[in-house]
Amino acid sequence: MLDRLKNHFKDVTLSCSNCGKAVEEGEQFSITLVLPEEKNMPVGQLDKVLAKRAIEILCSSCK
Repeated sequence: MLDRLKNHFKDVTLSCSNCGKAVEEGEQFSITLVLPEEKNMPVGQLDKVLAKRAIEILCSSCK
């Protein structure tokens, strides 16, 4: 249970699906995701939600 709690607060790095470059703070990027049903709507920190739900993440140079 403690490991699960530690993983909840762990930082998530968003990386480009095309080139693998990490998306930095303040950088523009594009994502593709499917809007879930209301009962499955994700709630939480944006980077964690995007890392879990995004189909594709593209950095500014790969757009």
